[in-house]
Amino acid sequence: MLSSLVFLVGALVIASQVFRFLEFLWFYLLKPSSVQKYLHGPAPYAIVTGASDGIGKAVAHELFAKGFNLIIHGRNEDKVRKVVDELKTRRSGDVRYFIADAAKGGHDFTQLIKPFADLNVTLVVQNVGGAYMAKERIDDSSDTALVELVAWNDFFPLLLTRALLPKLRTTAQHGPVLVQFVGSHAATAAPPTLSVYAATKGFLAVLTRGLDNDERRWGTPSGVEFEYLAVASVATAGNPQNVTMSAPSAEQFGRALVNKAGCGKRYYTPWMAHAIMVWAVGLLPEGVVDGFVAQMMRKQHEERQKKA
Repeated sequence: MLSSLVFLVGALVIASQVFRFLEFLWFYLLKPSSVQKYLHGPAPYAIVTGASDGIGKAVAHELFAKGFNLIIHGRNEDKVRKVVDELKTRRSGDVRYFIADAAKGGHDFTQLIKPFADLNVTLVVQNVGGAYMAKERIDDSSDTALVELVAWNDFFPLLLTRALLPKLRTTAQHGPVLVQFVGSHAATAAPPTLSVYAATKGFLAVLTRGLDNDERRWGTPSGVEFEYLAVASVATAGNPQNVTMSAPSAEQFGRALVNKAGCGKRYYTPWMAHAIMVWAVGLLPEGVVDGFVAQMMRKQHEERQKKA
């Protein structure tokens, strides 16, 4: 009897792992893109924050190529206008923009989005955010620097989403609407010198689940959905490194992000190699992971110091 029970439990564990492996292959290698379902209604628009460079710029280019009109955000108007000009050389769609320094408080978000109030926004990519790569511990950082870091990564996307939601709910009466928060695997790894940044991304992960539950399960479902994208290393101007399988270019990552939009998962990793890395790290004891991450951060700081 005991041997049969052990055999049954073992068979169930193996079957579960086989199913997860097949699901992984389907999700990253075979599943068709779902982003086209947000191309509905008159002149669909996507909003991309933090779009003047890096991942945000790459996502904007990819969405524009897919047929979306765009509303892009950045803090430097010259850089944003350059992105607008680049996009308009590709096709004749509409590209608009707004300027705001996400690290600074005091924004009137209702006024920021007022020029776009009548547009058919079906997709929002909250990409704005980042980290200051410094060697300091938290007590070596000023109050201003810490508040700006939280505002940059959390307050700006939170308050912008709040301002957009009434209109997004109206749009969702006619077709699906998606809001994505670009997060980071730092939220689970919590690297040294990036503790506050990691915490801001953890906030976005919990916010995503809560907002999605608000719109799906509290009162009448609105049709607005939320996704959290767990991102590892991407080679950008703000994160200079060689492009590899584990550190794709912004263009490669932007393509993966757009292709996975609306995939049916609320929390996922768009880039397959990142997902494999996270799975492998999950097999290790926490202390081993912490030591590995600390060593990786030392190497990054050393490389940045050499290039400075």
